[in-house]
Amino acid sequence: MEKLYSVEEAAEMLRLSHWTIWSWLRTGKLRGAKIGDRRVIRESELLRLIVDDPKPAAVKAAPARV
Repeated sequence: MEKLYSVEEAAEMLRLSHWTIWSWLRTGKLRGAKIGDRRVIRESELLRLIVDDPKPAAVKAAPARV
């Protein structure tokens, strides 16, 4: 059985805020499932995201510091 992660666990794993994870779930960038009142994300989905887009949008959009 594949490991499932909560939104908070996924955010911690990807070093992003839970708001970003929720936004990606809403827009479809990240696929999840609802189990009861919880939203969960499969481990394979997190790995797909990492492989397809190794630098999250939040990191790409950050201005360079001089």
